[in-house]
Amino acid sequence: GTGKTAIAFQVAWKLFHAKWNIRKDGSRSPRILFLADRNILADQAFNAFGAFEEDALVRIKPSEISKKGWVPKNGNIFFTIFQTFMYGNNTEETEDLQMVADKKEIYGNSTTANFGQYPRDYFDFIIIDECHRGGANDESNWRAILNYFEPATQLGLTATPKRDVNADTYKYFGEPVYIYSLKEGINDGFLTPFRVKQIQTNITDYIYTSDDVIIEGEIEADREYKEEDFN
Repeated sequence: GTGKTAIAFQVAWKLFHAKWNIRKDGSRSPRILFLADRNILADQAFNAFGAFEEDALVRIKPSEISKKGWVPKNGNIFFTIFQTFMYGNNTEETEDLQMVADKKEIYGNSTTANFGQYPRDYFDFIIIDECHRGGANDESNWRAILNYFEPATQLGLTATPKRDVNADTYKYFGEPVYIYSLKEGINDGFLTPFRVKQIQTNITDYIYTSDDVIIEGEIEADREYKEEDFN
């Protein structure tokens, strides 16, 4: 909630108007890819980039690719999700992580996936939203996309970087180039301070306390409720 998408926009805006590209010759504006793992995140980013000219923005959708038979290339800033890029011949788009992971024989081959229709050096800059998820995982089939577009500069955004065995954000993306801490966000007024309340629960009984919030219905303050009272 402290502005990852706003940062992505500002970076894209500066690169676009400086005509920065991987050749660094100023001959053209960059081609930028915003890559997420949920459609709602890609849609939110697409809408947040509204200050760009309309013809510069492209929302890549599998339905459009299927209709036209090829991936769109008529723009500068492209928004899509991993699943759409992994989608291809004889595959179906899905947002279920396990279903994607189970299709190694299809998704591991760039020749059958949509992202393989782009040249490897097509994108100059790639923004990976929530990069601690599929993009950071060595075993993820989605990593094939990032490896394929290796010539591009890749920027990972996340509020929850990980050093877990299965997905080490730092191992792939390196040490952060910028950090905005939780404490700073609270002190600056962007995030809400919180208090930790430690409780021990038992699913079979519950007694109301004055700092519990009642969402709906009525409750008796001193009554000991049992599971069957709620189910």
